[in-house]
Amino acid sequence: MTARDIPAVPVVNEAKEVVGLVTYRELLSFMLPGYVKKISGEFPAISKAGAKKAAPKDPQALKVKAVMDRSVLCVSEDDTLAEVATIMVNKDVDRFPVVRDSVLVGFITRGDIVRRVLGG
Repeated sequence: MTARDIPAVPVVNEAKEVVGLVTYRELLSFMLPGYVKKISGEFPAISKAGAKKAAPKDPQALKVKAVMDRSVLCVSEDDTLAEVATIMVNKDVDRFPVVRDSVLVGFITRGDIVRRVLGG
């Protein structure tokens, strides 16, 4: 994701149905409790209880299912841009997987809608 500057990745099952979404937000919320960033390096964070040290999570060993958000809003390819834009604003979501008969066929972002509306 970081190497290709892709802020979100849909997760699909064998039938290509969307079952989750991995975003920078999910990755940070999963990994940050184990670390406190300092200019000089990384240090394990101390829990409020102070007794247990949380074992740092190795990002290379994380399973997608442990990190993904399972409450994913999807839109249909037949929805209008106005409908999708309204949902984006009301739900404060900046991207949606696009599905046809529950199967992932694409992705739409706020930027996609803005470009289309402005003729870009």
